[in-house]
Amino acid sequence: YIDDHQADDQFLALLRLFHHIGFFAYYELKGVPLESNWVCTDTTFLYKEISKLLIIRFHPHDPQQDATKRFKEDGKIYESDYRELFKEVGISEETPSEWLLKVLQNLSFTAEIRPGRFFMPMVLPKGRNEIPDCPIVQPLCFAFNFKEDAFSANLLDLPRSIFCQLAIHLVNKKKWASCPKDSDRSTIRYTYGNLEVFLIDKPGWIEVAIFCFKSFIPSKKGPCPADLKKLHDHCAAIKGDVKEGIEAVSRSIMGEEFLK
Repeated sequence: YIDDHQADDQFLALLRLFHHIGFFAYYELKGVPLESNWVCTDTTFLYKEISKLLIIRFHPHDPQQDATKRFKEDGKIYESDYRELFKEVGISEETPSEWLLKVLQNLSFTAEIRPGRFFMPMVLPKGRNEIPDCPIVQPLCFAFNFKEDAFSANLLDLPRSIFCQLAIHLVNKKKWASCPKDSDRSTIRYTYGNLEVFLIDKPGWIEVAIFCFKSFIPSKKGPCPADLKKLHDHCAAIKGDVKEGIEAVSRSIMGEEFLK
């Protein structure tokens, strides 16, 4: 029962409750007023619609489908033609296109890399990216230490589902700029100031390799101490961002109890 006092707040609380217990899907979308938001009463339908984008690699090639071709190549959804893309991959006309685009962001499938352009790394092809040799520091490797029981050895591992959401999480961080055309499904390239950073999906861990656009100028005295300090500060910040991102994504995917 909803009374007249603060009826909007009561109705919103009811929507949140039904969403959390699984009756339907309701997302509080950033920049979308309550009266313009949608409630999906059949969550299976919504997941099937999103899956049509995720399986784009198996979509038959059609030279007339320009939006699909671009999406396959660099994982970008453009505000100028996303309705065309949704139509080409078979998303139902009953699904509001603007709402679905916002839902993809809300669920961390996409991130807005610049106004009107959205990046969806999990649809990129796999194995097209070659990582340069000789990073400026040893690659950082991230994994969880699982303790099975008191009598067995600890197990280092990282669930594979974390990688793509971490890639999206970092796009939304200050200083991290993604390079979709230089990325693939398991290797995402970023620029971070004067550094280029590769986020690499490995079996059981995530690796971060850091490279310099401009190498230090060799001299008898070695690199400038100020440059070394700046490099050290950048590497520490990159490590902190990735660690924070893995923890945030893990909580989102597997719940608060996962990290305890």
